[in-house]
Amino acid sequence: MEFTQIKFERSGGFANIRITAELNLRDLSDEQAIALKELLDELDFPKLPTKLTSGETVPDEFIYTITVETEKWQHTIIADGVPKDAKIQELLELLNRLARKKMRNL
Repeated sequence: MEFTQIKFERSGGFANIRITAELNLRDLSDEQAIALKELLDELDFPKLPTKLTSGETVPDEFIYTITVETEKWQHTIIADGVPKDAKIQELLELLNRLARKKMRNL
């Protein structure tokens, strides 16, 4: 799959500090773009359910919204808290780091 654009948002949490970024894979380093592509492929992202939950209700948890766009499709997932799936956790951590870096560089 060829991913072109990823929109990421983290909201909620104790301080309710919102982190957002629109990431174009062409603007990332080769290493970052490859890591994202591999994770999205391994997760079969377009087949993930729209709503993912951690299974636990935690006060002040983060809410993650990820939209992946390609030339052929667009898919959005919303994750409450941190889902138990290790690959999704890895994706959230990577997108969070990239979003923070992009926000610092603005």
